[in-house]
Amino acid sequence: MQRADSQFEQESTGSAPLRRRHAAWRASAVALFLPGLTVAAGYAALWLFLYLDGRGNGPLARVSLMVLAIAVPVLLAHAGLRLSTTRLTLRGAHLEAHPGFPARDPVIVSYPAVTAVSLRRGLSGWITGAGSLVIERHDGAPLVIPGLSHPDQALAEVSARRAVFSKPA
Repeated sequence: MQRADSQFEQESTGSAPLRRRHAAWRASAVALFLPGLTVAAGYAALWLFLYLDGRGNGPLARVSLMVLAIAVPVLLAHAGLRLSTTRLTLRGAHLEAHPGFPARDPVIVSYPAVTAVSLRRGLSGWITGAGSLVIERHDGAPLVIPGLSHPDQALAEVSARRAVFSKPA
């Protein structure tokens, strides 16, 4: 199985197939799961402290257990769905962005329609190296692809392709 960022696209041009490289980036698993795991660790530590202090049946301990039983699995399920659906693929004349769960359909943008590309990082992005790629378009709202692994490479590649397609013929 090939890595997502080294996929190849096959095109047939008459008699022989042409192998053309296209770049793809997926979401960072560490960046997506880190907030849920941090919440789980915090509430587990609180509950353990209360339990060892003899207050394991108190209201605060019960709230901690409810968060661990309900909120943490929801956060981790959401992170898993985002991980499986978030991706950015650069193709010949356009890019294909899947912003991730709960968005359903990919967004296809031609390179000439891109006006600017930037990178945003939150706290977990600075810790894990992930980031959100923001693609400004002529028509429509900015397109944000959150939590990408190696966003600097994606930014450089999109900028390079945008420069190639914006040159006058």
